[in-house]
Amino acid sequence: MTKEKPTTAASIAPLDALVEHTLRAVNDVDADLAAQRVADLRTQRSLHGDALVEHLIRQKARQTGMVGAVTSAAALVPGLGNITAFTIGVAADVGVTLRLQSELVLEIAAARGKTLSPSEARNALLVVTGLNMGAERLVNQAGRKLAQKTAERFAGRAIVKAIPFVGIAVSAGANMVMTYLVGRRADAYFQLGEDQVGDWNASLRALTGVDERKLVGWLGEVMTEVGAAIGNRARQLRARAGDGLRSASNAVVARFGRRPRSDV
Repeated sequence: MTKEKPTTAASIAPLDALVEHTLRAVNDVDADLAAQRVADLRTQRSLHGDALVEHLIRQKARQTGMVGAVTSAAALVPGLGNITAFTIGVAADVGVTLRLQSELVLEIAAARGKTLSPSEARNALLVVTGLNMGAERLVNQAGRKLAQKTAERFAGRAIVKAIPFVGIAVSAGANMVMTYLVGRRADAYFQLGEDQVGDWNASLRALTGVDERKLVGWLGEVMTEVGAAIGNRARQLRARAGDGLRSASNAVVARFGRRPRSDV
């Protein structure tokens, strides 16, 4: 029989920090705005029930996937520099992903006709996210698997050769897996109750077949956008470098004049 490892202060501290960060994120999310976004989708797109929830999950999975991709791209692609110079409409920060996932939980609550008090919203988020430090490792593994499958789908395309495709896709994929499962767990929570949410191991085991293929498709869309954005940024950097060289050359000519060619 294997003995359980004793809980240490070092293992508790990261979890406590994550709980605190999560609670701050959900406190910052406006439940009324979340409900308004859901109402707008019902009106503008005539989305209801399962179709509405699916749209909400897809939207947030793509957004958090983009956050992960942008963060990774800034670190992996030479010349991109600070993330603020590489604009795809999101700020790269772990708090952004957590906030988007908190918004998703409240949006699904509204989609299922639930009105939550602040304490109920906090409890829902804690149950749905699980706050299991071991889940992060499993989610990262699932993200890597998605990245590899997406790379296979894009094999031979210019985007795979132009950027560190798999490295960026792993980060994006992990965020998308986490957000997708948060959405599915939230839907189970609001429809079936807390006891039916299950643990993260069970949620990840269920991420096969149709769901996995769906996520690969979404990740492919994100990577296409990221590849285009990186290409645009690279062209901007080349153009600026060219302008700088021309300006320096013109300054030299203005100061010293053109050097006459030496007769051979």
